[in-house]
This record gives sequence, structure tokens and C-alpha cells, in this order.
Amino acid sequence: MDLTLLDYIRISIGVTILLYVANCLANQRVWIRKTFSWGSREEYPKIFQMNIIGGLLIGLFLVAGPFLF
Repeated sequence: MDLTLLDYIRISIGVTILLYVANCLANQRVWIRKTFSWGSREEYPKIFQMNIIGGLLIGLFLVAGPFLF
């Protein structure tokens, strides 16, 4: 299986998203665009949950995609 440059870019973006999710889980904080600052899990529980679930799904899709298709 030969990976193209686009596949490498896709995998690196996916890894970056997964690192962001890991950072959010480790610090229990999430980046809030409305206030342009970090917010705690207790202040924004729905946004925190959406970022974790969405980030995991998108990140895993981007990383595993070139190997599945």
C-alpha cells in the first residue's frame, strides 16, 4: 500500500485533532470560541462532551481512512 502526500496530510490532521482531545480530557478544559478562552468542563458541559465525541470520531476517521479505503 502506497500512501500519497494527501494521505500523510490527512493522518497528521487526524493526529492533531486526537492530541487536542487528549489535552481536553487531561486538563478537563475546552476551547470556547465565543469568549476566545479556555472554559472548564463544569461551565460548558455540552460543548465539552461534543468536542470529545466529535473530535474522537473525526480524528479516528482521518487517521484510519487511508488504511480502510
